[in-house]
Amino acid sequence: MRVLITAPSLDHQDNVSGISTMISSIIESAGCQYTHFTAGRRDSDKFDLGWLATQLKLPLDFRRAISTAKPQIIHINTAFEPRAIIRDFVLSKLAGSRPIVLHVHGGRFVMQDFTNGKLAWAAEQLLRSASRVIVLSDAERDRLLKRTPGLNISVLPNAVSAAKLPLAERPWGTKNIIYLGRLDESKGLSDIVEACRVLVAQGFTFRFSCYGAGPDKGKFIASMKEVLGTNFHYGGVVAGRYKIRALAEADVFLMPSRFEGLPMALLEAMASGCIPIVSNRGSIPTVVEDGRNGFLVEPGDLTEIVGKLKFLLSEGEPGWEEYRRNARETVVERFDIGGYVEKLRSIYLELASAK
Repeated sequence: MRVLITAPSLDHQDNVSGISTMISSIIESAGCQYTHFTAGRRDSDKFDLGWLATQLKLPLDFRRAISTAKPQIIHINTAFEPRAIIRDFVLSKLAGSRPIVLHVHGGRFVMQDFTNGKLAWAAEQLLRSASRVIVLSDAERDRLLKRTPGLNISVLPNAVSAAKLPLAERPWGTKNIIYLGRLDESKGLSDIVEACRVLVAQGFTFRFSCYGAGPDKGKFIASMKEVLGTNFHYGGVVAGRYKIRALAEADVFLMPSRFEGLPMALLEAMASGCIPIVSNRGSIPTVVEDGRNGFLVEPGDLTEIVGKLKFLLSEGEPGWEEYRRNARETVVERFDIGGYVEKLRSIYLELASAK
């Protein structure tokens, strides 16, 4: 099966992106003949004339990629954000008669209403161009169908290889909170800073490890160093065994995002035995059951975020072990890459046979 698949750069030094991580896993595991077409900016890119020139050239490059790869399926990975919607609307028009799999990886306008009529029109046209739309949860499917009836939608939550993320033993002692992902204010970075400030003022002792990159990296690192001093560690961008080790050394995964899809970092952290404290947004509630395998918070609710952290930091060892075990079992049983690629291959085969 020949598949032309779009995604940002798959080099983890270029992109701290859940989409890139997921697409790398698909290419590695799904057993198809993939051609990767780079669509999406790198973390270091600025919205300048150079970026604009690249976007204007993208349709021509995409047409050439189709001509060279001769794909049976075109798999477009997108996020429901303004620039991504416009970009992928244009790309979808170049697919010709080839079946399109449109894979929606969250974004604010999956669950929120559009406020711009032209953007809403482009999103609807993009959705209707697809032979199959893939979303991350039943809630996202229901939302899109309510807004755009008649779509052929499959629910396929993100997945990880749990076998590559062993449940490490953690010695009882000072706890280590981890943030792993894009350093952007939309991820709730200011809430993290203020929550840590409150905890320190109330006498709690903990370490905080941060891994990732993004536009707000400098401001976040400076603020966390001010609050935590030597108890804060920034480790840059990590992948492979370095990411596995970072997660194995952490106890709590904290990400109080303003909006989300289904973060790959969340699944990786839970598979490693980290206890998540994450926002009650997007598809996250389909993974995290509050009080059983982690904790849900409302974005921007500092009192709730601090309260959940205080509860965990005050919890005894038996409680921690139960949360860790439940977190890993959730990923192993429902979000492992093996079942994921089987379902994806079935979608490809169905669409190719129908054509």
